[in-house]
Amino acid sequence: MKPFLDSKGQREEAAKLLDVDKPVDVYRNLQKGCWSVRQAGIVKYHTNYVFLRDVKFTVSQAGRNRVLREKRKNVHAFIRGTLAIPKTMPKEIDFEFTPVTYNPYKYHSFIRTDTEYSVRTAEWVDMMIDDYIDEPVIAWGAR
Repeated sequence: MKPFLDSKGQREEAAKLLDVDKPVDVYRNLQKGCWSVRQAGIVKYHTNYVFLRDVKFTVSQAGRNRVLREKRKNVHAFIRGTLAIPKTMPKEIDFEFTPVTYNPYKYHSFIRTDTEYSVRTAEWVDMMIDDYIDEPVIAWGAR
């Protein structure tokens, strides 16, 4: 069973499980109700909070087509980036984050929820699963 890391001290705890200087893939684990953090194709841990820098939003079109065909979800979309700590963001950033989402039945890629334009990259992404948060993924510098 993979460990569950909470947000407090996550980067330090994650350093015991993976190489924090290399990118990770993060996806929503629907069975466990959390994020799964994967590196080199192996899930290393689960968490309710992840903060990433230098992000790429990735969707496998073959996986999406399988979802559409079978009407059954599978892991085919993820957010790839390097683990970071919010306080490492430059102080001059205005902290205007944009909500980002993905729905295989509606979109072929991740989209900004305010404009519904496709998003491929972002400088920073904040990901939180909580009963009180309506938008679990927000991005700064989303393009």
